[in-house]
Amino acid sequence: MIRSSALVLLSIAITGCPSEGVTEPTADAGAADAGVVTPPTFCELQDLSERAFDATAPTAFQRRQPAGDFSVSLPFDETFTLSERWTGCESYIFLPHDIALSQSNGNSLFTTDLAELITNSPRNVHYFFVARGNVNASATQAIQTLKGNMETVLNGMSDDDYDHWADHLHVVRGGSNTIDGLVGSMFSSAVGARGWAIDRFQKIRGIGGLADVRARTDAEGWPWEARLFSAGWEAQYFNFEATRQERLDAETVTEIQVFDGSVQEQYTDGTLVLPDAATMAGFDTLEFDILMECPDRTQAEFGNCGEWDYLGHVWLRDAADENWLEMGRIITTYHRESRWVMDASWALAWLQEGGERSVRYEWAPSWNKQPTGITLKVRLSNRGKGVAARSLVQVFSGGSLNTEYNAAHEPAQASIPADATQTKLVVVTTGHGMDAQNCSEFCAHSHHFTIGETTFDQEFPSVGDQSGCAKTSGEGTVPNQGGTWWFGRAGWCPGREVIPYINDVTELVTPSSEATVSYEAKINGRAPFANAGNINLRAYLVFYN
Repeated sequence: MIRSSALVLLSIAITGCPSEGVTEPTADAGAADAGVVTPPTFCELQDLSERAFDATAPTAFQRRQPAGDFSVSLPFDETFTLSERWTGCESYIFLPHDIALSQSNGNSLFTTDLAELITNSPRNVHYFFVARGNVNASATQAIQTLKGNMETVLNGMSDDDYDHWADHLHVVRGGSNTIDGLVGSMFSSAVGARGWAIDRFQKIRGIGGLADVRARTDAEGWPWEARLFSAGWEAQYFNFEATRQERLDAETVTEIQVFDGSVQEQYTDGTLVLPDAATMAGFDTLEFDILMECPDRTQAEFGNCGEWDYLGHVWLRDAADENWLEMGRIITTYHRESRWVMDASWALAWLQEGGERSVRYEWAPSWNKQPTGITLKVRLSNRGKGVAARSLVQVFSGGSLNTEYNAAHEPAQASIPADATQTKLVVVTTGHGMDAQNCSEFCAHSHHFTIGETTFDQEFPSVGDQSGCAKTSGEGTVPNQGGTWWFGRAGWCPGREVIPYINDVTELVTPSSEATVSYEAKINGRAPFANAGNINLRAYLVFYN
């Protein structure tokens, strides 16, 4: 392949759909009846589902509005028009030149490492680099530096990568003030203050903070600088959302809405109206679909959504003793909107009677309320598992992690129901506090449950990995939050549901008999030391038939 200047190719928008290096087959001269062979689409090559283009324009320049169409001018009199370039499986991220690296370093985000952005990005994302406002000397300098970096990076690629990224990196001509329609309007809106995006549902989305944990400096105040690299987390998360929605759309479920999106400050109470007991007996799967939105959709997420990562809980009121039972646990984001679909099928054990049940969703402490729009839906379905959770018993809870912790957790006895055909150990664990050696949030504590001669070890391998949570953006962790969202933690990430630790222990217990479960915690493989924070733990034996 003979390449022209990467800078020239980069500036020219390819007007057809990307082909990913696939040449259209030609008909065999001796096979006139064979028909035309249609080459695979870009999305098929990426093994991604496709969506039809939606021309619906936004009614306001707010998050989650339909984006509609847009056009931007590229150098050499070329134009990128979304409807003409639509593949059905890509996202589009717009970054302004005036994001400074930090308060103490006014250099543009555009001067940072483009190669790292590409490394951190899936192939189904377009990046648009735009001078916000009018083109001035600082914008010109930032864009010229970016173009030089692009030429260097592209010329170092293989032919396939060169063709692909030359078609997915776009330097927009002129300042945003001269761009008509969606793009110009978004860059002048509060929602687009940090940049903005069109996700794979063709909806408007905000961009979070682009600080990179690896870009730590000695500057006073916030020590981490912004990098282009961080925008790749957004693209990864958009792919996660699209894959999740594809799965949700394909399922047959009974969906029950509990909270409707109204703004609340700390917690909200409601009624879960379940089907009757006979109908509940036919479900083997329970999920919570939770959307937390910033209270003002016309503003950017930072300074609008809650600023701290707090424990969030889905509580069920126990009709017998009026205690609150935890059916699901999440950790809120720093400053960003979030959505979780969490599996809590084990909690069906509390819902077998059906009817009306009192529930609470709580996400902030009373002393620091976080106004948030809360939508919560319950999804009930039958996935053909053959069994469902019918009852359970709690065997352990957590507490202050210290030298007395293990002595306070004596072995527990549990009666195994006669009709239990399957038994599972279900443990929900998160570590909090940084009293000593950053325990229990950032230290390597582990939890060990023994039944008979078998021990199950709950460990948190991402502890100590500075990017441990950021690396899970493609798995559901909300990207580019404020704060130290990237750091790997003990059992949780900011902006993510807490995933239970579940093991099948059916072969270790006997129906109609007692089972003994032992538990101990360790820190770095040893007995806990004093003042090691707090363990928020609930461990259950859950019985299925």
